[in-house]
Amino acid sequence: MREFNYTHHDDLTVLSARFDEFKYRKHSHEEYAIGVTLTGIQKYWLEGEMLYSKPGGIMLFSPEQLHDGCSGDETGLEYVMTYIPRKLFEKVSGRKDVLKFSTPIIKDQKLAANIINLTRSIESGKGDMLTSELIMNVIDRAANSVEKRKVPRNYKAVRRAVEMMHDSFEAPLKLDEICKEVQMSKFHFIRQFKAIKGLSPYQFFLSCRTEQAKKLLDKGEELYAVMLNCGFYDLSHFNRQFKSVYGLTAHAYAQLLNKSR
Repeated sequence: MREFNYTHHDDLTVLSARFDEFKYRKHSHEEYAIGVTLTGIQKYWLEGEMLYSKPGGIMLFSPEQLHDGCSGDETGLEYVMTYIPRKLFEKVSGRKDVLKFSTPIIKDQKLAANIINLTRSIESGKGDMLTSELIMNVIDRAANSVEKRKVPRNYKAVRRAVEMMHDSFEAPLKLDEICKEVQMSKFHFIRQFKAIKGLSPYQFFLSCRTEQAKKLLDKGEELYAVMLNCGFYDLSHFNRQFKSVYGLTAHAYAQLLNKSR
């Protein structure tokens, strides 16, 4: 059993997923990700802690929070997820900083119903007025579950390294240039980066490339052009990496988008 259905509404994306043996590789998203476990148990690692979301549990991910994911038992897993761009979250909530959720899994029947209704509304192509109201309801209620956290040491240096990575998806990762910019030795930088992000710089860079590839596919760009523009030179490698993050190969995801257009 394995099914991943991505549907888009303007800049917002919703996912309906069902699977049993599949496991997401560690990755992060630029958006806020807010979802509901429908059946089964969602088991995932988040910032050094193993978490379990049971039916009705609401999973809250802030932008760039590293995580993985799999079914927590043999019965399989079904869930829905909304991916809300930062600008939209900020516009609706009125908060300008990237916010961290104080609790990664919460129980809130009203928020769960809004998330599920929003997903079904976008999947069925219902009117923009209803969808907009549901988006507002989800963001307003979720925004009440956030609090600022203490910024870790060397966060600014890692943040600058991430910016440099985002500026050069098509080129190989140049570790020496990054280390020179942030004024750290190579091994000290790798150690600090992994302590803050949970992945090595190369693994994080690969995850960022994959996320960029999805954005370009969402815009309708051709699969092979996206592959090359994001620094992948082998389609099978590109497909494997994409599938490890999104559940579908890049080719299957592109076909899904073409059918919906």
